[in-house]
Amino acid sequence: MSKMLEDKDGNKSSKRVAGFIVGGCGLALIMSVGVTSLFMEIADPETALESGKILLVVGAGLLGIGVVEFFGKKS
Repeated sequence: MSKMLEDKDGNKSSKRVAGFIVGGCGLALIMSVGVTSLFMEIADPETALESGKILLVVGAGLLGIGVVEFFGKKS
């Protein structure tokens, strides 16, 4: 997992770390809206879900294509 956060030179990439944090927050927001909606009525769920989706997109943008290339490499 830590190799995924490194750039091509082996240094930790602050953009990738921020991408994981922002993407994780977006995923947590979407999941919390889903769980909360099971037990109570949410006044404006569309806005909360859109906020979560935006955080996921921003996180994916910060991660960049290098993370996708990481999964494509053969060990």
